[in-house]
Amino acid sequence: MRNTRSPGSRAIPAGKRPDGEALVIGAGISGLLAGRVLARHFGRVTILDRDGSPDDAQEARFRKGVPQGRHLHSLATRGSELLEHFFPGLDAELEAAGAPGLDQTADTVTEMSSGRMPRFESGITMRAASRPLLEAVIRERLRREPAVCFLSDVEATGLLLEDRATRGVSTRMRGDRRGEEGEVRAELVVDASGQSSRAPRWLSELGYGVPEKTVVDAGLGYASRWYRVPEGFGENGEDWLSLAVLPEWPDNPRGGTLRQVEGGLWTAVLTGSGGDHPPTDPARFEEFAASLPSPIIHEAISVAEPVSPVYGYRRTANRRLHYEKMSLPAGFLVTGDAATTLNPSYGTGMTAAALSANVLEDCLAGSGFSRPGSRFGRRFHGRQVKAVSPCWTTTTSNDSQWAASGLEDLNAPRRLAHGVSEQVMALATESPAVVKTMFEVKNVLRSPAAMLRPGILAPALWRTFSGLPGPAKRPAIGRRQSLDGG
Repeated sequence: MRNTRSPGSRAIPAGKRPDGEALVIGAGISGLLAGRVLARHFGRVTILDRDGSPDDAQEARFRKGVPQGRHLHSLATRGSELLEHFFPGLDAELEAAGAPGLDQTADTVTEMSSGRMPRFESGITMRAASRPLLEAVIRERLRREPAVCFLSDVEATGLLLEDRATRGVSTRMRGDRRGEEGEVRAELVVDASGQSSRAPRWLSELGYGVPEKTVVDAGLGYASRWYRVPEGFGENGEDWLSLAVLPEWPDNPRGGTLRQVEGGLWTAVLTGSGGDHPPTDPARFEEFAASLPSPIIHEAISVAEPVSPVYGYRRTANRRLHYEKMSLPAGFLVTGDAATTLNPSYGTGMTAAALSANVLEDCLAGSGFSRPGSRFGRRFHGRQVKAVSPCWTTTTSNDSQWAASGLEDLNAPRRLAHGVSEQVMALATESPAVVKTMFEVKNVLRSPAAMLRPGILAPALWRTFSGLPGPAKRPAIGRRQSLDGG
């Protein structure tokens, strides 16, 4: 196993157990965040990276373990705040690496079936970084942690238990030493291995049963391509950094997003629900873009130079494994996509990972961690479910509707909810205040219940029952407005 642990030493902080050993399975965002938290409480933290890590820690590259890594990634504002908490100065590093910052309402042109959202300075910001850059910067931070050790090209093959307590994992090497078996001992094991997690199988083989599963699948697929920002872009009055065309249920399942990221590049992603997936053939990809309800994305990419193939992705079902309902081996936790997988097109996955890491920090700080009993795991998994519930509610409420083929598949309450939702979107074309609340919910700054406040729900209900039509559709791209509409 290749050890990429950074040299050096430092004093053990108060409350930290210098003899404690923890292990993280997986080196994606969830695993890296878990490693950062654990390094505050354990003398040694081992992170298993089945894909291997680059010799140059600054190298940003796509990893096989992140199958959607070549696609557009969004880090919601709440997730960005938590990453900055765990890695102070991270945003400045991303900025220095060329990742542009954008105000999500001022710097984005958003087209909906009811029209175009107003543009105004909302203060709801985003750092538009690619997934490889974000992982590379975080990994470099962890490499500087004396307590953290990366083991590359190694995968966990099973849990090691003694008296129903976790004592580590069995391992198998990949790469040049493929097939070589071993063990890594630890008193706390965190599974952050994503959708490919083998935890259900391990637990079943050990006699713990398998977790209950909740799945909501909209049948969505998407395809992405990277483009070079055209020379002279912005010189003719273009004042946007991002474009979005939202789909309309049930008539139009197609949508898309284009955003500028580091390196002078655009990432364009096209989406289609209910099996109407965008193709990966370049010519047909552009034809799909031209078929969207608004031409803005197609017009942008038609004059830009493509710098990548078209990448497709189809595994977009929302899936929750209910570990909070199980009795698990002491010292075994499951986090991130291994516990709750969210449709990536909503851009809340990394924020959910950060929220879970925050729960882990709170649980460790609150328990005075020592030889964890089953109550620690139950407490963590229960709190994790509550922490990521805003992300789960937002994605599944939308996707459960897309899973229906039409209004006839909805019962009366859901038909009413759909009608109200349409009127809320119509209000959003007229009211910056409504747009701001929508983006606060999207960025996990407010609960989804904020959309039910009287200033939004009452006019939407009035429109629904009065049959008031929405505003004229898709006016010309407007300049930014102030929040009061001026």
